[in-house]
Amino acid sequence: AAEAAAVAAAQAAAAAAQREQERAEECAATREGQLSWRVARCEEKMGFVGAGSDLAPRVDWLEDVLGLASEGSLEERLGAVERLLELEPFETLAAEPPAEPPAAAPLPSPAPVPAPVPVHGGRVAASPGRGGRGGRDG
Repeated sequence: AAEAAAVAAAQAAAAAAQREQERAEECAATREGQLSWRVARCEEKMGFVGAGSDLAPRVDWLEDVLGLASEGSLEERLGAVERLLELEPFETLAAEPPAEPPAAAPLPSPAPVPAPVPVHGGRVAASPGRGGRGGRDG
């Protein structure tokens, strides 16, 4: 069971990485798109879903919540937020090919089900341990 959970977690992480890579590629066409994607990624890491197209107030909010007092361009301030949140730099994500998801481990075979046990009179008794009486009377 623990192995299946680990496999499922690895598959979920690979799927999330793939989605993030696809979003990065879609937004990479414009500088504004890149910044928007980076801000959304920071907000998501903090468990917040931002709204609006004006990025400056969203970066201000991120800095306030994290206690940052950085100065510089919007891109520089956003870089400081990303470093504090320990997010992979955008340039690295945009340059890397998408990761191949790990191969799924084969599921274990189910235990064999015991065959019914015939008893006198042509009846079939339930197998022991399956809620039956095992073919015994009373």
